[in-house]
Amino acid sequence: MSNNKPIITPPIQRATLPYYLTRELVKQGVRRFHRLIVFEGQENLPKGRNPIILVSNHQNGLMDPMITSGLLKPQLHWLTRADIFWNPIVRKVLLVFNQLPIYRKRDSVPDLKERNKIIWNCCIERLECGAALSLFPEGNHNPQKTIRPLKPGLSELLGLAVSKHETLKRLKVIPVGVDYEDYPGYRRRLSFRIGKEIEWSDLYDDKSKSVDFNQLTDRIIDGMRKLSIDIRPHAIYDDLYPYVRALRSSQAKGEKWLSIIKELDRISKVGENKKWCVDVVNSANSLREAGFVNSMRSESWGIKRTEVTKTKMWAVLLVPISWVANIPTSLQQFLINWRGDNINAIEFRSTIKVGVGMFVYPISWTLIAIVAGVFTQPFWVGFVGIWTWATFGNKFYGWLKGHLHDHKDAIEGLRFWEDAGNEKLRTAWAHYIETIKKDISS
Repeated sequence: MSNNKPIITPPIQRATLPYYLTRELVKQGVRRFHRLIVFEGQENLPKGRNPIILVSNHQNGLMDPMITSGLLKPQLHWLTRADIFWNPIVRKVLLVFNQLPIYRKRDSVPDLKERNKIIWNCCIERLECGAALSLFPEGNHNPQKTIRPLKPGLSELLGLAVSKHETLKRLKVIPVGVDYEDYPGYRRRLSFRIGKEIEWSDLYDDKSKSVDFNQLTDRIIDGMRKLSIDIRPHAIYDDLYPYVRALRSSQAKGEKWLSIIKELDRISKVGENKKWCVDVVNSANSLREAGFVNSMRSESWGIKRTEVTKTKMWAVLLVPISWVANIPTSLQQFLINWRGDNINAIEFRSTIKVGVGMFVYPISWTLIAIVAGVFTQPFWVGFVGIWTWATFGNKFYGWLKGHLHDHKDAIEGLRFWEDAGNEKLRTAWAHYIETIKKDISS
């Protein structure tokens, strides 16, 4: 033991029963909180017990791994910061859910390299028996819609894996992209895309027993950019963000999604021109001077007037019914949302809401149902009645909430494009859009 911090040697395992039993709970929590509008590419996952490494963008704290674990059937193995493994009870729980500690300099252990070597070897042995490892190659999370520079961990792992088991050249590296309409927002849109396999085995050098980091990085970033939003140039991110939001990427499918990716690539290329960047910054500043603030939803405006969506008055009429439907959950939901909204880091708010809610809701429903059953004859009538009311009523409430968001956006879009009081803001928006769309030869 070093500095009273145990050396952790995780077991070699591919799947565990607790993970299997709780996956549906996580899936329900994710789907109840988010509106999963786009879920594409499931066919890109290999069948059977094939070793897989998923590589994903990382924007939303612990929500990203919760979504990936809940939506995908293979049990995923994650590298998690080592300091949360020090508690022996927590350690047992994490290990049974396929978590692996990764040591950082801040963990202050003198034998850091030796400890991480144990973990890398464990990853390799789990992959050899057909496990699915999921990594965030950026190394940390950031709420901005960008793909940051990648860490060398993946290339090192692949090199070690093949040098130890040449059969692991069969390993599949598959990119994943997650895109949120609004990180902490309840019933806001979510898209989840799985890309095609990234070829990497040709980058392995038999002499050095390593994988070329630079070439692998280029391939991974290219794969991730086809599945998630990467606003470039990063230096003018804040000035491009309102425009990208207006593209409504979190609900785009098929050709519409491909056109957005093409547009982001165009912006990146023309962004190499300094004059264009200066013009965009100036037009964005003019937009702010005209009254634009970040809380405004440019998604509701669209790029032009014809993109305003239709109102949904029928959703407003159903609001009283949704309140009644959600009675068994309303108090718990209020308290959880209140606690989550008070988290300073925006990228952890939905993590708290979903993480707590997926346990509190079914437990509280069960307790309420038991009480109802005690006062009814026979017991099961009250119990089943309350449970049905609670679970389906909450689903109905969430479903309607999403449509109410759409209705509010439609009203906001009409107000923006038609109210006389917004003429100055509309003029600045039109100039801003025109500036971004203008190509300037380098």
